[in-house]
Amino acid sequence: MTTQSANTQTDQGYAKPIRIFHSIFALCMITQLAIGELMDVPEVEEGHKASISWITPAVAHESHGIKQMGPVEETLGFEVHEYLGLTIAALLVIRIILAMTSLPGANWRQLFPWLFAAGRKQLGDEIKLQMAGWKSMKLAPPEDGEAVARSVHGFIMLASVIMAITGTLLYFGWSITAPQTMLVELIAEVHELTVGMLEALLGAHILAVILHQYQGHHIIDRIKPSA
Repeated sequence: MTTQSANTQTDQGYAKPIRIFHSIFALCMITQLAIGELMDVPEVEEGHKASISWITPAVAHESHGIKQMGPVEETLGFEVHEYLGLTIAALLVIRIILAMTSLPGANWRQLFPWLFAAGRKQLGDEIKLQMAGWKSMKLAPPEDGEAVARSVHGFIMLASVIMAITGTLLYFGWSITAPQTMLVELIAEVHELTVGMLEALLGAHILAVILHQYQGHHIIDRIKPSA
């Protein structure tokens, strides 16, 4: 894609629904990841003690009809994690619907440019252009890295969808009264792996935003709801 077409895409910016979604989604995700790292998971385990002992105990999601087999530690943190996770899943459904529209910055073709020949060429050109700057922690202006930035958004959304699907399955399948089945344990492992990948992507994304702002690119102005 030429510089002129890339600039045209940049000039479109992000539609207001996308900017509002971005703010709400970012707040929910950061809160969710923080709770997920700090909370304790209620399950049958001898000698289990909550990591955040000051959180008021609360009843977490429970599989009924299963005989009690051991002590269960229940925390408000786990329950908040569950319901915030379901909220994020609902937000992702909204984002998928928006990705089917032609709103600026919303379409799935912009989130996954690497799926198309033109998008892959643009990505390759941008990466070559920016590599020298990356080595010195200097980023090219946003208009010279549009495909790279939106690809990162796409990978974050993809990881979030996987996290939401596995998290929803765990919500309905996790037992606090009996040991987990092998299937539930496998889903939990995929969930944790995806969370780690998502944290790395978000960390890189936040670092890039900080560097752009430091270099005077005012990148936050492009995505904030009041822009």
